[in-house]
Amino acid sequence: MKSVDRGHGIQEVEYLLDQLEAIVKQGRRLPWGHLVVVDPEAIRAVLDHIRHALPEVLKEAEWVVQERDRLMQEAAQEADQVVREARSRAEALAGDSEIWRAAKARADDLIAEAERRAQEIHRGALSYADDVLAALEQELDKMAMTVRQNRESLKPRRVMND
Repeated sequence: MKSVDRGHGIQEVEYLLDQLEAIVKQGRRLPWGHLVVVDPEAIRAVLDHIRHALPEVLKEAEWVVQERDRLMQEAAQEADQVVREARSRAEALAGDSEIWRAAKARADDLIAEAERRAQEIHRGALSYADDVLAALEQELDKMAMTVRQNRESLKPRRVMND
């Protein structure tokens, strides 16, 4: 079996599942029924590689969640900074009542804009995280289905002689 570079996560697991399927396909069919004789050591070797690769796939998913959290925290900090700056500008301009009203209106506008931007960034971060997790979920579903199919092909088939 060809060695696969660690760190490719999902691609590595897919490759290993393909290897498992190839081993089953290359097995010798017995003359009766649908039984196939396969090399158990080759199967075990591929399964061991899969066991080692899955934690990497899970680490990738964890990174996506952490990245989403980081982006959301940055958005909240940026919004807070904009609000603080708007308030500071409004206080600095508060000398004259007309200037103060204009400053307050501008500050209110800046606050509203900051809140809008924070919400927009937050929605974008959530959408990005959801897209990545959905893609990961699809890949994991494909892998699970391939494993189930390969396991089924390894099980002896019952011949209905009733």
